[in-house]
Amino acid sequence: MEKRIREYERFITEKIKQGHIDDKLISYHQNTVSNFQHERLVHLLIMLFFIFITLIMTGVCIWWANDIAWNNWISLLPAAIVTIILWALSIAYVKHYYFLENHIQELYDISKKLYKYTK
Repeated sequence: MEKRIREYERFITEKIKQGHIDDKLISYHQNTVSNFQHERLVHLLIMLFFIFITLIMTGVCIWWANDIAWNNWISLLPAAIVTIILWALSIAYVKHYYFLENHIQELYDISKKLYKYTK
């Protein structure tokens, strides 16, 4: 996804620099931004669900550590490992969503440039 957004940004920026702006390019840009917005929404929903699961697993792990597993900490190990993996993946997902959000905002700026050229 990141690669596609970067490639599209290069493509549209090059078209603007060359001055090859017509209605077809503007329509293509609007459709592409719309697709990226949809992708961003899907990633937001998945990220929120994933973080919710991570927080629940963290709570279960803490509860288990306090109530059950202190005498037998080996039984806590699988849950702790899963929780650590979930946190690592959550951080990576937030980083990915941050990239999507920032680059979609840049595409909005490009939309403004295209609109100025059409006047």
